[in-house]
Amino acid sequence: MSNTSAEPGSAQTPTPRRRPVVVTIAVLLMVPSIVIWLIAGAAFFRAMLRAEGDGLGKVLVVGIGAGVLAIALLVVLLAAMGIFMAWIGDNPAGLAVPAGFTFGLFVVVIVTLLAQGKLSYHPTMVTPLVVGGLAGVSLVLIKSPPARAWFASRGS
Repeated sequence: MSNTSAEPGSAQTPTPRRRPVVVTIAVLLMVPSIVIWLIAGAAFFRAMLRAEGDGLGKVLVVGIGAGVLAIALLVVLLAAMGIFMAWIGDNPAGLAVPAGFTFGLFVVVIVTLLAQGKLSYHPTMVTPLVVGGLAGVSLVLIKSPPARAWFASRGS
């Protein structure tokens, strides 16, 4: 099961035929991210609908809630498409983009809280920390050498 060439002196490189375990794990680690983005977007929009006020202020607050919900739904769509693309071996970037966005948002929030000295433990912080960490691990796995080799072999 090695790739042979008719040219003498060419190196033989094995081509992985099965999906590497790292790709499977990376895909599975992004599923909680999709669920959390859906819940967070819907919860934020619902909270904005319940905000006090009337007139233009209420419209602006609900508009901000709708914008955040739209971003959350976009990330969910991109992550779902990325999971599918990674699963079939089409392209690792499909999964790397939403994983990178989720992990990047996680890092920005943690660094900001640390810089302000406001980082303390609250039970509600566990879920975002875990999901951000899982997205970071997924990003590392999808860019690992076995995953890159598999995607490269699938692309040719």
